[in-house]
Amino acid sequence: MAKLHAIVGAKLRDSDYHQLMSCSNVADAADYLKRRTYYSRVLENTDTDKIHRGILENLLRRGFYEDCYRITNFEKLGDDEVYNHIVLKTEVDEILICITHINAGTDDQISTIPIYMNRYTCFDLMELAKVRSFSELLKLLAKTPYAALLKKYSPKAGEKINYQACELALRSYFYERLLGSRTAAGDKDIQAYICAQIDMINIINAYRLKKYYYADYEQIKSLMIPIYRRIPERAFDQLYSAVDSEDFIRILRSTFYGRKLDEAELMKSPERALQKERYRSAKRSFALAKSPPAAYLTYVYLAETELKNIIRIIEGIRYSLPVEEIASLLIL
Repeated sequence: MAKLHAIVGAKLRDSDYHQLMSCSNVADAADYLKRRTYYSRVLENTDTDKIHRGILENLLRRGFYEDCYRITNFEKLGDDEVYNHIVLKTEVDEILICITHINAGTDDQISTIPIYMNRYTCFDLMELAKVRSFSELLKLLAKTPYAALLKKYSPKAGEKINYQACELALRSYFYERLLGSRTAAGDKDIQAYICAQIDMINIINAYRLKKYYYADYEQIKSLMIPIYRRIPERAFDQLYSAVDSEDFIRILRSTFYGRKLDEAELMKSPERALQKERYRSAKRSFALAKSPPAAYLTYVYLAETELKNIIRIIEGIRYSLPVEEIASLLIL
């Protein structure tokens, strides 16, 4: 617990984000991270003067994974599924990225795949980068639990893979396995945190479907993770049945999560308000965690959110976006 709190205490502050957003180019941002933040360890042997955006992002991602394993190795907890959930998440994420590439007919997954995770995953990530069809994917995953989950979604000749169905099956498997793990099953804090995160994921995704795709109740319900916590299933059904995105927000306001949302943020950008509440909820859970596993789960989410913020800043700098626009993309 002490180690986790010390690590979180070293995270970037508002002043760090402001300095990063003020950098004129990617090299300057990399230099600031190297000289002024705890990312110095990740970048200590890197020449930041000529660093490419993609290389910098890969180094930061690798540092994130290494930090997670440094914590679990410190306490020799790598065999516990709660502490090892980062591997499960990586496996699910990379399978979904592979499916996206298959549908798009592209073959450049190797450029972003986290090869350094290969010693932990239950299938070969290098081989995954070579997959060009759904049948090849199933063959690679044959000795893993993922093959049985995905087999039912094998597309007919000439059809695209049903990405949404595959994602729902894989995400649901990930959370059910996490909730059913030995440590999580006996820890109310962990159960509450995981289920609250699922609630927020479902709310955010349902809002997107209603706002941008005008999805109806049946469409939305079929794509949500079927696990409920603070909001009962019948209340979610009311959200999914909303006439439009404005009606969705009106119904949301009366729920447990809706009452926590900042009204000004909600009026300006409902999706951003929901994402920020998810982040604030994780911060509260970390501060109140009574067990190391509960603290670790929330730490991973907070660290991953910080990483995503830094990458958004780097990409914003790369494309010369105004500071105000970059700031609007951050989750703090």
